[in-house]
Amino acid sequence: MSVVARVLVVDAGNTSIKFTAFEDEQILWVQRDDSCPVDTGFAPDRIYFASVRSKEQSALLHADIQAEFPGSVWFTLTSQDEACGVINAYVEPKRLGVDRWLGVIAAHHRAKGDVVVVDAGTAIKVDVVGKDGVHLGGYITPGLGMMENVLLSKTARIRYDACEVVAGRGLPDSTARAVTEGCHEMVLGFLERIHRRYPNFKWVVTGGDSQVLLSLLDISMEYQPNLVALGAKLVGDEQVRGNK
Repeated sequence: MSVVARVLVVDAGNTSIKFTAFEDEQILWVQRDDSCPVDTGFAPDRIYFASVRSKEQSALLHADIQAEFPGSVWFTLTSQDEACGVINAYVEPKRLGVDRWLGVIAAHHRAKGDVVVVDAGTAIKVDVVGKDGVHLGGYITPGLGMMENVLLSKTARIRYDACEVVAGRGLPDSTARAVTEGCHEMVLGFLERIHRRYPNFKWVVTGGDSQVLLSLLDISMEYQPNLVALGAKLVGDEQVRGNK
């Protein structure tokens, strides 16, 4: 009789921490929080930890989670030359953000062919992977919120209240619409340009702003909100098998 593996994936992003609990391949629950979830009744056998935060912030989070689950086996995931059938395009592989790396791996396994991976969060990250698992490279641009915040913080007279951001027809007729719709148009133009370069690639998207972009783009896409966690599960399990 096989033993059920309980795994907690910790994805520490720039603005939030995402905790995903797995029982074998099934996702039991997903939580976003600033600290480790407690009183869930979930005791992981293994913890797969992926962080794009500073070494100091990552170390503090690591200590908090280990204190909550002292019996769990810990795996810190980083970008590698190769993992799970995917080859990293970077000259210095570890400098590829681990969130991008894990998303690329998960998308490759889901698409089973040429794929464009879009993670629309604090930053918008786009990666391209061939059907042979070769990562071809990618882009990083400011996310929608970051674009808007830069305009507001770096100018003296571009100002509006959140309640002023309303949908409208035709060209924007207020500062609120001019900024928000202008930022949308910049991102959409960027993504449409990539689509023209790779028209026959499947697209897999994730991230907090991805559904907004999905509704505005005339591109067939698969939305997968847990893409990074699924990639972490693949890489962590591969490391476990390699340690046996």
